[in-house]
Amino acid sequence: MGRRQLSILNIGGHPKDAILYAGGAMVNHIEAGDRVCILCPTSGLSHHIKAIAEYKSTMKMPDIDALTKELGQELIDAAAELGVTDVRFLGYDDSIPMGEREIIEDIADVIGDVLPDIIITHNPNDSVPGHAVATQMTLLAMEAASGI
Repeated sequence: MGRRQLSILNIGGHPKDAILYAGGAMVNHIEAGDRVCILCPTSGLSHHIKAIAEYKSTMKMPDIDALTKELGQELIDAAAELGVTDVRFLGYDDSIPMGEREIIEDIADVIGDVLPDIIITHNPNDSVPGHAVATQMTLLAMEAASGI
């Protein structure tokens, strides 16, 4: 008799983070037969280097919706390469200076839906503020979800 299937929730501060920081762990869990879900609370637009450079050179505002879709599709495609098909987005702006109740509640809803055995995320003291805040909100969402 093999081990029971685990449910894994990987929460990255920005779309690329779930893959960059835990891609190998997700592959290992997929290969072991576990369910893996990626959650990205933010759009990641502050990290869209091409768009930022273009804006700086032309001072023309980029198409925010198109850029958001592009970053989201990149995450979906990268996740698919690892075998992860459950990728979720909350779509919040990624310049969040501190935890916000609405985002915490939305993360708690995903936790309640996925019922993860393991949550993978950043260090709550990460040097990238967006990573630290995402993790701090995840910790609060875990507490909130435990009462559901």
